[in-house]
Amino acid sequence: MRWRFLRWRIPEPRRSVRSFTRGNGGPRSRMEPRALLAPALTGVVLLALFQFLFPLAPRIDSDFPTLGEISDREIRAPFAMTAPLLERDVEMRQLQQVLVEPPVVRRQPGAQVRTAERFGDWRDALLMHAGLADVPSGERLDLMAMRFPELPQEDMARALELDDPVGRLEAVEAALAELQAVGVVDNLPPGNYTKIRILEGGGEVTVDLPRVTLQAELTSRLAEILGGHGLPADEAAWLARLVRPLVASDLVYSADETEERRALARRAVPTQREFIMGERLVGRGDRVTEQEALFLSTLHGRLVEKGSIGPVEKIFWRSVTRLLLAAAMLLVFGWVAWIHFRELLLGLRRLFAAAAVFAVFLVGAAVSLSQPSFGAAAVPVPLLAILLTVLFRERVGYPVTLLALALLGLAGADRDWMLAWAVLGLVSVALVRRIRQRDQFYKAIAVLSALQVFLITVVNATQGVSLLGLGSAYFAGVLTPVASIALALFLLPVIEPLVGVSSDLTLLELSDLNHPLLKRMALESQGTFHHCQVVAQIAENAARSIGANSLLTRVGALFHDIGKMSKPEYYVENQGGGPNKHDELSPSMSALVVASHVREGIEMARRWRLPQAVIDFIPEHHGTSVMKYFYHKALENDEQETVKVDDFRYPGPKPQSRETAILMLADAVEAATRSLAKPTPGRIREMTKQIIDERMLSGELDECQLSLNHLARIREAFIPLLTGIHHARILYPGQRGGDAVGDAGGES
Repeated sequence: MRWRFLRWRIPEPRRSVRSFTRGNGGPRSRMEPRALLAPALTGVVLLALFQFLFPLAPRIDSDFPTLGEISDREIRAPFAMTAPLLERDVEMRQLQQVLVEPPVVRRQPGAQVRTAERFGDWRDALLMHAGLADVPSGERLDLMAMRFPELPQEDMARALELDDPVGRLEAVEAALAELQAVGVVDNLPPGNYTKIRILEGGGEVTVDLPRVTLQAELTSRLAEILGGHGLPADEAAWLARLVRPLVASDLVYSADETEERRALARRAVPTQREFIMGERLVGRGDRVTEQEALFLSTLHGRLVEKGSIGPVEKIFWRSVTRLLLAAAMLLVFGWVAWIHFRELLLGLRRLFAAAAVFAVFLVGAAVSLSQPSFGAAAVPVPLLAILLTVLFRERVGYPVTLLALALLGLAGADRDWMLAWAVLGLVSVALVRRIRQRDQFYKAIAVLSALQVFLITVVNATQGVSLLGLGSAYFAGVLTPVASIALALFLLPVIEPLVGVSSDLTLLELSDLNHPLLKRMALESQGTFHHCQVVAQIAENAARSIGANSLLTRVGALFHDIGKMSKPEYYVENQGGGPNKHDELSPSMSALVVASHVREGIEMARRWRLPQAVIDFIPEHHGTSVMKYFYHKALENDEQETVKVDDFRYPGPKPQSRETAILMLADAVEAATRSLAKPTPGRIREMTKQIIDERMLSGELDECQLSLNHLARIREAFIPLLTGIHHARILYPGQRGGDAVGDAGGES
């Protein structure tokens, strides 16, 4: 239908009074003090939980027994702590570790080849001289001695007198092959080790010590192997002595490499013992040993640091000071929230959900920090950051994450880990602040796991802690992001309907055109379905241009006119050029029929359990605007001017967020430009500016916090897409000029 702008002035709509608005929009009206009661009580509960989980220090009897005394009570660690071990015990454990550390040998390339060649020469020479029966044995021995002077003469003579040297030589060759399967080492250091490390070709192999033959034990080992091949013991012994000089060591002991490994083994020996909260330090009736006395001395020092030992007044004021600091942090956060995301404080379900997530984080942090084996690496910072960001977006995720870390710092957390947690939390928020594909979560797992490993390495290296004993910390560091994201994905479908928010994951599912409601619209209201798609594209681009939630805007646009499916034939986009149903109705009745699609759309959306954030688009995209066509028609038909403008208004409310306001403008601009006979770029620009100005001047945009700068950017985002939608088309042979304007199926 065409819009007709007449001379009559449309009266201003009645303004509704609202205490607050959703999203970033809404007027900053005066707030009653009781509206702050729920945030205040929530802060008190969180403060009490913090004090309970992270007490300043327990009050315990510090009159500990000394060395040699018998303890009259059982003493347990009141909190997780580490205590030094006795220096001599550490040195003894280090020595034991060094003695069992496998030595390092390096394989010499070509050594086994040289052994094989030398043995082959000797074998050939022996067979040749043994066959010279006409040469005296003494001369043959002299010839062999000249060529192989290192071999024992007596055993050489026995070899020349063998009746069957071939069989003996085959046994010796097999023994050498078995001997060199692993290798022969020239020397090894003393120790209690059972394995040996072999460096070869850039790699390392660890083998059992018995598989390696020491050069000093080569003769006996050869004799043993030859005996295993069926040779008599005495014959195996002299053959082993004979070929022993021919075998070269192919493994060389590396003292430098071994010393480096031993140094690492020394550093891997713990110098402190970790105690979990409640672990026993000294048993009742036990005589206090020197080590236990050192544990008790360390505990006494920690209690002094925490304020459990000392004047009562000092302990009291320390507790009060920490409590006031924690309360101040919560108040500062509340002030920031009131300015930037007030709806979190004023919506009870959102407030309680955020508080519950924060409480879960505090409990998880307390449990993790009470287990020294996992400790700081298992603090669920990613879980807190990811849940709050996905539920309430990054404007909530960033400050709440920093608040949580500030409270942990107040509880006495390590400063290095505070910085590491801050990096981890901020990166977690950044990774999930815009979810457009599910594989982003897998990328987040990979990035956060790698970051955890890096942070654990850097923090412990900075503190001078050996990295060899951090297996459990690395495990916790990798597991924490995986478990956090898995738990978040599990909880989000449960939390979202309870809280009344829509995460990007839910919006992505709703943006699928295969949604049953959208498929039904495509079949029953084809024109409306096409209109919703066009408006969704225009509105999404405009939302992106001002930094609004473009995904929510797109989904809201896809579902904003679902109520038209109840009576699709009463809307011009579904009439297909046929008769207009409104020609048979009075203007007031037509207005009622058209306005009913808002109510029916809301009911349909609730039946399909669409998120409230999406349902809000259905009434707010019309606001309280007037159905001008029917209003003007009623004025023309009623000369007495008894027509009430409020009878032709949509029920509202006005747009309460930037996203619904953008949809209002996109919906009106798309319909207006479609009615242009010649939609040239200039006319589209003028029509777009006129529609936006009219909505602004009529007060429809008063409650959504759109600035003039925003409106200018929205207008400039609309125009290119509208121009592209209504682009000109060429005339084909045989086509009349009038057909080109209305031919929606022509080629561009």
